[in-house]
Amino acid sequence: MRRVQRGGLGALFALVGAIVILVAAGGVTLLYGHIELEAVGAGTPLLVTVKGGESLEQLSDSLQSQGLIKSAFFFSAYARLRGVHLRAGEYQLDSGMAASEMINVLEAPPFCPGVTFVIPEGFTVNQIASRVAATKGLGITRQEYLDAVTAGGYDAPFLAIRPAGDTSLEGFLFPATYTVPDCASAHQVVQQQLDAFAANVVPLLPQSAPQAYADLISASLVEAEALPPDYATVASVIDNRLAIDMRLQIDSSVMYGLQESGAAMSPADEATDTPYNTYINPGLPPTPIDNPGTAAVKGVLAPASTAYLFYVTDPCGVAHFSVTEAQHEQQVSQYGNSC
Repeated sequence: MRRVQRGGLGALFALVGAIVILVAAGGVTLLYGHIELEAVGAGTPLLVTVKGGESLEQLSDSLQSQGLIKSAFFFSAYARLRGVHLRAGEYQLDSGMAASEMINVLEAPPFCPGVTFVIPEGFTVNQIASRVAATKGLGITRQEYLDAVTAGGYDAPFLAIRPAGDTSLEGFLFPATYTVPDCASAHQVVQQQLDAFAANVVPLLPQSAPQAYADLISASLVEAEALPPDYATVASVIDNRLAIDMRLQIDSSVMYGLQESGAAMSPADEATDTPYNTYINPGLPPTPIDNPGTAAVKGVLAPASTAYLFYVTDPCGVAHFSVTEAQHEQQVSQYGNSC
């Protein structure tokens, strides 16, 4: 039998030893890398800006300098392994995030800070468009909002209460305080308003679509004509007039039809025939004339029990009611110009 040379055994042992050392070193490296990808520790969220054309290495260096990660080297290597493609924008990161969590954020759409604005009860679509356009930081123009209102394509099954061919969103853009991302589109803002209508108004409306839409129209008239304490009583006047086929003669509806909501009605306005002229046309106007809040809707759904057919609103916004035209004329004289 041939004897193995001592030199050969030594080389074999040296090779095995080298492999063991390399494997051990690799394991240590992997373990070290894993530790370096863990969270630095809980901290305050920071808004990090990724610039156009910025490399993973540049971003990693910036994150490390801000104390958000432990190792720029291991973070950029791990990000490349994940196939991250940076997009310019702002991202909210926290030193309490592990590398994997930060990368999830960087792969998502950029962070958009919230912008808050208020839509008061009784605002029309046109007034809402102006309010949205005036909201600092939102970046939606008046025309973009108006285009979104007419564009359609919304997730809003309750819009089916409108008659066939009616595409108006007037009445459905719920008045409230909204906080939306500053990168939101006009379509997204409108959808949020419709979602608020679904949550706040739809549960109040009757199941019958024609009645639900009629109630919404009446609520818009009540919202335009009265203050909350008088909602139910003004609703009773509308119901009483409709019951005897009497013209509603509501100034705010006339002015809506002339696209001059909030302006005082002149004799010429009263004589101008539009579908919203309730001095000329019987019944309710064809659509809501503004976007009412829940109090106005509730006033219509639970109107006061009265015999009133008339009211005049004084300069302080208080309504004065009467049964006969003679009583009404006396109240117009008494309250038309003073509280």
